[in-house]
Amino acid sequence: MPKKNHFILDKIGYAILLMITRAMQYTPRKVSFFIGSMVGSLLWTVLKLEKKRIIYSVENLRRLYPDKPEAELRQIVKAVCRHFGQAYSQLSLLEISTPKELKDLVIFEGFENFEKAWKMDRGVIFATAHFGHFELANAIFAAMGYPVYSVIRTVDNRYVDRLFDNLRGGPGLKIIKKERAAQEIIRRLREKAIVTAAIDINAGMNQMFTPFFGELASTFTTPATFGMRIGSPILPVLSFRDERNDKYIVRIHPIVEVKDTGDRHADVRLVTMEINEIVENAIRQAPEQWLWIHRRWKTRPTKGDVKAHEREMKIIESAMKNRTGV
Repeated sequence: MPKKNHFILDKIGYAILLMITRAMQYTPRKVSFFIGSMVGSLLWTVLKLEKKRIIYSVENLRRLYPDKPEAELRQIVKAVCRHFGQAYSQLSLLEISTPKELKDLVIFEGFENFEKAWKMDRGVIFATAHFGHFELANAIFAAMGYPVYSVIRTVDNRYVDRLFDNLRGGPGLKIIKKERAAQEIIRRLREKAIVTAAIDINAGMNQMFTPFFGELASTFTTPATFGMRIGSPILPVLSFRDERNDKYIVRIHPIVEVKDTGDRHADVRLVTMEINEIVENAIRQAPEQWLWIHRRWKTRPTKGDVKAHEREMKIIESAMKNRTGV
């Protein structure tokens, strides 16, 4: 498609999304959520028209529910669309909400884990996932006055990318673009800030393959790599929408212990696997709140990737036996 046509389509898409966003912002919160649900229903309709997306979304879910009939799995995909439509309505409200309004939406679990990490005075890495309302989980700490930088992939549509960054920035959250993140992450951690990074999307080739729902998946190792390099504590932080009281639970897990196996790559693998397991358990608790429509297992491991995993797992197992004396 000619570049001019891309430009026009980008502008049209941005204009439509901006109108929806403003409608969400300037109506009561319940109405905003209703609009979000409608956006989710529209997404579901689009997915049904684009049959391949439905097929691989159902295939993704079979990793969690191998015996469920396809009709039930499709209903979960529909619920996922609705959830993320509502999550976008909450994202739109970040730009215009006061810190008090945001804090009133959140129930913390494990806040003492954050306090312990923060007192270490080495910066903190939040290992997150596209689960629940992950944007609010990042933003609430900025609203509370902490320096927070979120590692985000640049959206192809530059107008939409700017809109998203403006919405996130409402509470004071700062953005680090994933494409040029390394030095920025190091600098911010050395400044003793919070850096958040999601690990649950397909990382492509030349990345570490770790088990996710029983199958090797290309995984970003940002939390483990930079936490170990700088000495910053790594905290898995996940959010759930609790429909019973219309609140968001922000669950802060204990600091992930970095175990010295004698092999740096194996250490990174072990930390990343522990985070993966925490994310998996959260998804099992609320499967409709995770991004099953994403092609998480799209990139397939090479024979070299499989051998690297097997070799480092032997190192990990040997190190664990030595630690326990078994």
